Amino acid sequence: MARTQDERKTETRSRLLAAAAELFADQGIDAVSVDAVAEAAGRTSGAVYAHFGSKQGLLMALLDEWRDSVLTVLLAEVAVSDSPAGQLGAVWTNVSDTSERDSSRWALLEHELWLRAARHPEVADIIRERNAEALRYSARRLDGWTSTVGARPIGDPQELAVLVKALLTGLAMQQRLDPDSVPDNLALRGLAALVGLPASAVDEHPGPSRSCNTDTITADTITSDTITTRRSTNHQETTHAH
Repeated sequence: MARTQDERKTETRSRLLAAAAELFADQGIDAVSVDAVAEAAGRTSGAVYAHFGSKQGLLMALLDEWRDSVLTVLLAEVAVSDSPAGQLGAVWTNVSDTSERDSSRWALLEHELWLRAARHPEVADIIRERNAEALRYSARRLDGWTSTVGARPIGDPQELAVLVKALLTGLAMQQRLDPDSVPDNLALRGLAALVGLPASAVDEHPGPSRSCNTDTITADTITSDTITTRRSTNHQETTHAH
């Protein structure tokens, strides 16, 4: 049976995203051209521009795809954790686990995007807007969660969102460079201190539990802009980084 035009477009988009994910993570964004992505996907460079507008738009689409897949897995794991400490443990495990190639690749892609933002003002404008949206949303979720579990955070919700994001991002990066320097229990005690849980609650790494609890800290509270917000293709196509 012949495929429809929409099916062919979906396949082309998927092939381009898969090729870009591998090349960007393995070689770095600046080292990979649009032509290289198209060739690896078995498509033309025109297909990249037609679907994503630019190389930067392609990267944004990759990060949005990662967010969707991570949210699905993380929401399920957090939802079955039977304590606030267990919920923090589920968040940290998913942020820090780079044992799988795909997980490691997506983390590298996120860092690549932030490097570009530091070097290119037009990219920084997009990231700044994404980050502000993510922090506002995360602040609301953290406020609800800490109230539900009776935690006493060290700052107001907006401050807490900034601190949690910074801690998770920094610890995950440090653990990648030197795994022994960031044991899981240390990361969990840091998170517990920020959100106002007693240190005794995380004396042992809780890990995701298998019993369900409806009072959960959701995956969105990771606060990574690439996980919690989606930019429209109009924003993606304004940045031309070929």
